[in-house]
Amino acid sequence: MQGSGQSFPEASNVPQALLRLLSVIYGFLVRFRLVLYQKEWFRSRHPGVPVISVGNLTVGGTGKTPLVSFLTQSAKDAGFKPAIISRGYRNRSQSKIQRVRFCENSVVDAAVFGDEPTMLAKDNPEIPVYVSASRVDGAKMAKEWDDPGLLILDDAYQHLAIARDLNLLLVDAERGFGNKQLLPLGPLREDLESAGRADAVIVTKANLGPTDEVIQSLREYIRSDCPVFRFEYRMVKIFRLDGLEEIDPSTLKAKRLLLSSGIANPQSFSKMLKLEKGDPVSEMHFEDHHQYPESSVRKMVEWGNSIPHDFWLTTEKDAIKLASVQELQQKLWVVKMEMQPDPEWPAFFNEFLEGL
Repeated sequence: MQGSGQSFPEASNVPQALLRLLSVIYGFLVRFRLVLYQKEWFRSRHPGVPVISVGNLTVGGTGKTPLVSFLTQSAKDAGFKPAIISRGYRNRSQSKIQRVRFCENSVVDAAVFGDEPTMLAKDNPEIPVYVSASRVDGAKMAKEWDDPGLLILDDAYQHLAIARDLNLLLVDAERGFGNKQLLPLGPLREDLESAGRADAVIVTKANLGPTDEVIQSLREYIRSDCPVFRFEYRMVKIFRLDGLEEIDPSTLKAKRLLLSSGIANPQSFSKMLKLEKGDPVSEMHFEDHHQYPESSVRKMVEWGNSIPHDFWLTTEKDAIKLASVQELQQKLWVVKMEMQPDPEWPAFFNEFLEGL
């Protein structure tokens, strides 16, 4: 956690030699698994419903969740009946498969269902969202229960057991591929050569980072006919945690801001607020997917009460887990973000849908 310029706890000092060894072992296992699929010793099976996969090569946030939501709405507007399949990272349910359709059941425990699937269900209330450690099983149940016309797989670039009709690779314009090393030495889940599996690349947060440099570094790894799109990340509204008040992002201009979040890349949150000419005076960072136990809430409240500010802001992902905290209901404001697509994206996506 970080607050008022301090960090807690100190980062672990793992020897570089050990990290390098673990990275080599991890890389061997990843490549061996790919070979098993290439030789068809492991099989990729199609569920019999058109599939779009959204994923990335790096750990951490690249905007997958807002993009899945954007694709879901785009497919729905085009007359398709989508369903979303997610692994539900860090969900605490003992159920093998969970299903939520927000218009049927709006009482969803994010700690049980997972914060990102809960966001997707809330933003797309008519769309069924399935959470399963096995996306194959999730796809089977979705097909049986909801008879969708399209399956959208969240964070599934490495999930090769399901064959897909459109394989979308997301790359964060802010962070790119870091030091281009595999875990745990670097941020890569697999080698950059794996970008060659992509049918299209979407560079997210294109308004926040060196997009041209990122695209240039990609060119040697993707197919020559693979299109690359630039999606910007935009703030569309800000609402109070209790949902009773809303303000326009322009209201933040020259205002003193507190920022608290438990996301993979809190720097992008801060940078976005600065684009609105806001003045972040202090930030509190928790680890990604933080569940906000009572001790964390108590520290947040003490910190928020101790620093003069005009607005105290958090992300939608965090608000999902803080919504029931009474002490924050009228103090905390939630930033609503949306993807703004590349002007060339609609023609590409509509052509794909028409081909189905």
